[in-house]
Amino acid sequence: MGEKGIGSWQGFRFKGAWSALFWSYMAILLLLIILGGLLYWRANEVVERSVENTNSAMLGQLRELADGQLQLIEQLEQQIANHPKLQQLMSGRIPASDLEQYEMISLIDDLKRYRQLTPFIYDYYIYLPKVELMLGPGVRTTPDILFGQVARFDGMSPKDWVTEFESGYHFRSFQPAQRISNNFGESSQILAYIQTLPLIDRSKRLATLFIMISDEQLMKMFQGLAEAGKGKIYIVDSADRIIGATTPARDPLPFRYADMPGDRGKLDTKSSGEHMVVSYASSSVFGWKYVLEVPRAVFLEEVNKVQRWALWLFAMAAISGAVVSCYLAYRNYLPIRDLVRTVTGTGNASRSKQSPIEYELIRTSIQTARMTESELRGRLSQQAPIMRIHFLSRLIKGYADPHELRLEALQFMGIHFVSEHFAVMLIDVEDMSAFSTENDEKEWLFVNFIISNIASDLASERHIGYATELDQGRIALLVNFNEGEDAQRQAELATIAECIEHVLNQRFHLKVVIGTSFITHDVERFGEAFRGALKRLDENRLSLARDSAVDKLMEQTPVYYYQLDIEQQLINFVKSGEEEKTEQLLDALYSDHYEGNGASPLMGSYFLRQVSATLFRIVQSTLKVSPDIAMRLLEKHTEVTSDPRETFLQLKEDFRGVCRLWKEGRSDQGSRMLTTIKRIVHERYSQNMLSVGFIADELGITQPYLSSFFKKATGQTILEFIAEVRLQEAKRLLGGTEYTVAQISKAIGYSNDIGFIRFFKKHEGITPGQYRENTQTEHRS
Repeated sequence: MGEKGIGSWQGFRFKGAWSALFWSYMAILLLLIILGGLLYWRANEVVERSVENTNSAMLGQLRELADGQLQLIEQLEQQIANHPKLQQLMSGRIPASDLEQYEMISLIDDLKRYRQLTPFIYDYYIYLPKVELMLGPGVRTTPDILFGQVARFDGMSPKDWVTEFESGYHFRSFQPAQRISNNFGESSQILAYIQTLPLIDRSKRLATLFIMISDEQLMKMFQGLAEAGKGKIYIVDSADRIIGATTPARDPLPFRYADMPGDRGKLDTKSSGEHMVVSYASSSVFGWKYVLEVPRAVFLEEVNKVQRWALWLFAMAAISGAVVSCYLAYRNYLPIRDLVRTVTGTGNASRSKQSPIEYELIRTSIQTARMTESELRGRLSQQAPIMRIHFLSRLIKGYADPHELRLEALQFMGIHFVSEHFAVMLIDVEDMSAFSTENDEKEWLFVNFIISNIASDLASERHIGYATELDQGRIALLVNFNEGEDAQRQAELATIAECIEHVLNQRFHLKVVIGTSFITHDVERFGEAFRGALKRLDENRLSLARDSAVDKLMEQTPVYYYQLDIEQQLINFVKSGEEEKTEQLLDALYSDHYEGNGASPLMGSYFLRQVSATLFRIVQSTLKVSPDIAMRLLEKHTEVTSDPRETFLQLKEDFRGVCRLWKEGRSDQGSRMLTTIKRIVHERYSQNMLSVGFIADELGITQPYLSSFFKKATGQTILEFIAEVRLQEAKRLLGGTEYTVAQISKAIGYSNDIGFIRFFKKHEGITPGQYRENTQTEHRS
């Protein structure tokens, strides 16, 4: 081979090796770009899902808080609808007798007790069409005065409201938010809630319950989420009406109620030419949809940032990769060139070191992608304190769901319990004038912040304390005790309360009243502990007022201790056959009304009548009871006794006798109650109002007791059993009749076919129509 041939072969080998190495590293670069693209799309998906989950989680938390308040509206409805005085007035004659006039006065006085049930309720009235009167908390008026002067609705006259009340049967009807005004120039935004009474018999329209719900209070909870998400929040009912919104403009929505199936979800829509992202959550109380509408550009703001950052990274990677590929191709060619030169003898071989930088580039890309995901997780964790505040508030009030008490859920919110011993403490600010003369919202926020921190710090010195704000100037403290004796824990709870009161008074000049609960061993009884703390808070406040030289008139004000929760507690003692506890509670109540502070013969007489009425209601559901007891109770309930002590002793003896009867029947009471519950479900599954509360009212027991009893007896909840009965009936009708889906939905207790289809698909995995087709196909084959 000549010198020319060797040179040509060398040049060919040089170009071929260079090309091979260059394209090899270009393939590596292409692979790197592909991996980066996959990482980008994965990061894009993670970001979008994280933003969606964050909005959904916050909307769900606010939904739970709002539903908790709406359930209080249902509770108010039940308490008013089942009030014995109202039942008497509805069945009364025209004109009203003197006794019925007295019952009206007594009823409107009783209605005042429900006013503080929830801040959402602006006001409430009962319309009696027979006498054309409106009865409210401490008020007896007419529709003309109420709707013409006190609460004038825009576009609705008093005559329009009377027509609305008497037009037909209203079952939990709502009117969208309307502005009302009065003669003083004050105005508010109000949701109107209408319920025809009585609840059981829909053929009769004897009265109408009218509740005005503050739209401003309702929307205040959602305003923070709307501002944080730079969007709008709507409340939409099944008739596609906007019940409430965080924006004054109430234009028709570009989507319908039927477009939002399931408990929660997301959909894309277009409004005024702008693409929008809609997140929604369903209310478990009235079937409303809580809708968060956010412009897509805002929703994907973080995604667009990641996209720009990824494109910039890809451009830099391409440029730097091309340079590095050329450099590495050249470096990797050097050994081949040296070998060729050695073989050909045309030059001296050189030595070079190689560095595999491809692995470093891949590692850097993965690490960067992980940093982006970690940043997103960090932003999600920033919302944990807000979720924690709402969770603690609902937990203390007894509204928390069991699944929220799981270990992983508590750990996410930074909550850790060390034992099963808890106590609830309520702290109310009575006077902050020495701390600040400005009674504005910022000062109250600062005061709440101070009390929360001091209370949780003092409680956490020996135990674990979690504080949360319930209202302006009211803080709730949940104390989780370390192991110890009950007496020791109660003493330490009292010490914590004294230290909190001392520190707030001495250092910050805040005058507070503190109420503590009994120590509970069951997290499901937080609601009972909360009510106990409220009672002690009221007692301590009353004691403080009586000790004050400023308000001596309080000493002459009679105090009534026989409230609804105490009456329910007495009923539970009797029906549990606990004779000793029943007697102790009766003695304590008698002492409070006849011998305690604020006691008076008038209030004591009223107490004896009410406790007689309680026993009379218990007797109605007690087997083997003597008829003489019922007649004697009726006589004591209608006459004024001259010897209250003798009457009370006779009542105690009657209570003991009824307790013994319940105790004797406890052996087969469980099976009878279980049979009764199942019978009620099988008989009433077609009624939309069938619920745990409905069954509990039928049996005269509390909802928590009913739920716990049924769960222990059958291993499933009452709602699961109701769903099972309705599902079996729906499958029977789908397979054996020609009824439409809408007809079947009404036959098993659903107000519309949308809810029924969602329910059926959740349990069977297919729609009712698909189930019917499959059944018909099986019969033909």
